[in-house]
Amino acid sequence: MKFELDNFNGVTIDPSSLPPSAEELKAEIADLLMYLDAHKKSLCWISLPILQSEIIPLFVSAGFTFHSCLHQELTLIRQSSKSTFVPFIPTHTIGAAAIVLNEANEILLVKERGTTGFKLPGGYVESGEHIQHSIQREVLEETGIESVFLSIVGFTTMHTHQLGKSNLHFICKMKALTQAINILDTVEIEDARWVRLTSYTSEPTNSLTDRQIVNIVARSTGLIATEFSGNIAPHKRDEIFISTSTSII
Repeated sequence: MKFELDNFNGVTIDPSSLPPSAEELKAEIADLLMYLDAHKKSLCWISLPILQSEIIPLFVSAGFTFHSCLHQELTLIRQSSKSTFVPFIPTHTIGAAAIVLNEANEILLVKERGTTGFKLPGGYVESGEHIQHSIQREVLEETGIESVFLSIVGFTTMHTHQLGKSNLHFICKMKALTQAINILDTVEIEDARWVRLTSYTSEPTNSLTDRQIVNIVARSTGLIATEFSGNIAPHKRDEIFISTSTSII
């Protein structure tokens, strides 16, 4: 078994270095535990690919617990004590909704199957996806409208939203590049239409909270996406949004 030391008094095991037999692995885990105790290591990490899932019980029996997982990988940790700080597991899902207005002062809305009122088009931001790109994709999938991102005009949080995680939801202002509606995601979306802004905000079957938010932020400038010459590796931010006093319309 091979492992590396980190800068936080921790140990990270290389899963590719584990012995093939369960008995050998048990013996090496026992040696590892003695090393961790002798050197007073705070944390021990291992990320096991799904093809090695059969050895998970061996690590659990040695005091490892689940930390986080991906589709093809599970990360386990062993703490020296319950008070040992553990870097956070993923805590939020991220979503985005679009306020798309046209020249006729109409807002683009969708109706999901099984619901009564209309809502802003939008959905989840996929892992590694930019907020700007995700909302353009969602608007296209749900309405067939091509659009361009202008700004973030608000965001909301909801705790214990899905799978026990909190949700962070960005409200984005968009500019429509086309007008003809053609729903691509017909499994999720039942209807999509342009509706006068005043009709949307006064319709009681639509979410009251959403109507109140849209009524306030529909004409605001918000935070615009920008870039700085100093935004370079190794700590480059993928997206930066800042406030501005200059209109972007």
